[in-house]
Amino acid sequence: MNATPIPSLESAVAARRAYFEHGLSPSDLIDDAIFRSWTRCTAADRREREAVEFQPVGHAQLRQLRDRSNDLLRAAREPLERLARAVSGAGYAVLMTDHRGYALSVAGAIDQRPHPMRLAFRPGVDLSEYAIGTSAMSCALTERRPVRVFGPEHFFSAIRGFHCAAAPIIAPDGTLAGVIDITRDSPLADPGALALVHQSAQAIERELFRALPAALTLALGWHPAPTVGELTLLVAFGAEGELLAVNEPARRFIGADALSAASRFEDLVDGRFGDCAAAFLRGAEALPLRLRSGLQLYATLADPPARPTPVTRPTSHAAPVTGSLEFGDPAISVRLDAGCRALANGLPLLVLGETGSGKEMVAQTLHARSRYGDGPLVALNCAAIPETLIESELFGHVEGAYTGARRGGMPGKIEQADGGTLFLDEIGDMPLHLQARLLRVLETREVSRLGSVTNRKVDCQLICATHQDIPRAVREGRFRADLYYRINGFSLRLPPLRERSDLRALIHALLTGIGNGSRQLSSDSMQLLLSHPWFGNTRELKHALCYADAMADPDDALLPAHFPEFSAPDALPGCSPMGGLLLTLEEDAITRSLQATNGDVRMAAKMLGISRATLYRRLRKRATTEAVSRSVQ
Repeated sequence: MNATPIPSLESAVAARRAYFEHGLSPSDLIDDAIFRSWTRCTAADRREREAVEFQPVGHAQLRQLRDRSNDLLRAAREPLERLARAVSGAGYAVLMTDHRGYALSVAGAIDQRPHPMRLAFRPGVDLSEYAIGTSAMSCALTERRPVRVFGPEHFFSAIRGFHCAAAPIIAPDGTLAGVIDITRDSPLADPGALALVHQSAQAIERELFRALPAALTLALGWHPAPTVGELTLLVAFGAEGELLAVNEPARRFIGADALSAASRFEDLVDGRFGDCAAAFLRGAEALPLRLRSGLQLYATLADPPARPTPVTRPTSHAAPVTGSLEFGDPAISVRLDAGCRALANGLPLLVLGETGSGKEMVAQTLHARSRYGDGPLVALNCAAIPETLIESELFGHVEGAYTGARRGGMPGKIEQADGGTLFLDEIGDMPLHLQARLLRVLETREVSRLGSVTNRKVDCQLICATHQDIPRAVREGRFRADLYYRINGFSLRLPPLRERSDLRALIHALLTGIGNGSRQLSSDSMQLLLSHPWFGNTRELKHALCYADAMADPDDALLPAHFPEFSAPDALPGCSPMGGLLLTLEEDAITRSLQATNGDVRMAAKMLGISRATLYRRLRKRATTEAVSRSVQ
């Protein structure tokens, strides 16, 4: 902040007389920001003795103003409370406006203030330069810097008894979010007011930065350990290294030209984003980074994410919460951290990825690490339930809602998720007529069971997942655009296994879970698994490991011979690679189990972990397929 000298009452009066009585420029007597504001007010044909009215907008418009500034209000809550505690004893009232000058939040010493001040400090009042002339608030909005205005420096005589200091709040994207102001009815300027309000604005800017769903937020400085008083340069990157935001000090330091040309980490820094993220993931406290300009700085994590211990749940069939390394790519851990931040700030999450890539595992991990982790995780696969039943499963029903409805009624998945997480898997396959109902529930946070006229409040966080191309489905009319925007608060894309950087770690993690830590892989087996394309992703890999574990003797290492034959998938029309490969695995497993048990179907079914009826059904299907094939030949 550029320090400005505290004006004397005499210099302010002299400046006013020079400008209003003699038409002279008083810029050497007052802050240039104030002189420019006087000039704009005069050019707008305003007169210094005009009456000033402080009229708030209506309730509906105030609600819209607050809704549009919801992120700002959330970030400012604690800084405004701290500022109010600090200045109330000195008679100051605290105010925050949006970027247009409408009052959003008011605190501090209001009740004992004079009538004009009580009228001005109300939510919804227009405090822009057009409405009230020159003030610290209007100057800070225009100049984008802290400004102090007292007594005669105000354009309109009606508010000349106020002393105010204000500072702009700059959003992470560089736009003006609003202004924070403190005002009291005193003719004297307070030397500490401007510094205090500026520090509060910076605190709000830091909270806005923390709320970003960034994968990596770095604080840049000259030393490995930031020193007291050192300028805080914050830079935020997305999961793929895309530049999301820089704070105002970093914007001034790096320069507008460099930032306009920088769309990714590599455009700004001499290095790779993945290497930087992996280093911090391994526990690095500070990394040297060289900007493209040649400057050498040090980067530290600006806000290391909290990692609460996953809650152990008594439900025996619940899948275990897995560690981030089990995804086989450190970059996924970075994405998970960003996803946790998004959920913590009330954003719905959309997990994207091929079938079998681990979307449900991601949902379990995010739920366990969230503030709703002590509540239930309720999952619904929108593609696995018949269209006639999914509405009842999702919304529940009352007794008699339809033929066959459960006596006493039944809560739906949304209702069951109250206090926890609702996970809608394969939401891209949800029937179109249900999407409107779901959208209404997400907007109102209320659900009504089928056959009921009563709404029930629900407080849960939302995670959705799909392998579908949702934007394409929107274009084709198969998915509602408004629902897509509502569930896509933050998207987390899971790469397929063939693109992950540390598949070895995933293989070891899955094998530990399958063999209780006792199974080992031979080096040849590891190479076999690493070289396979895994079109079925994690599901296919786990099936292969389970198969080998069943085929090998209890104390043996897993050899290539224990694994199914990884033949190429059948090139049949409409047959996906995953479907063909999984079918190959299944057929090979059935054949080997029957050979190992000398044709004993009961023992083979037990080895495969399925019922005899299921095995007989698979055998009949195989016989039918072979008969058809022979007839075609």
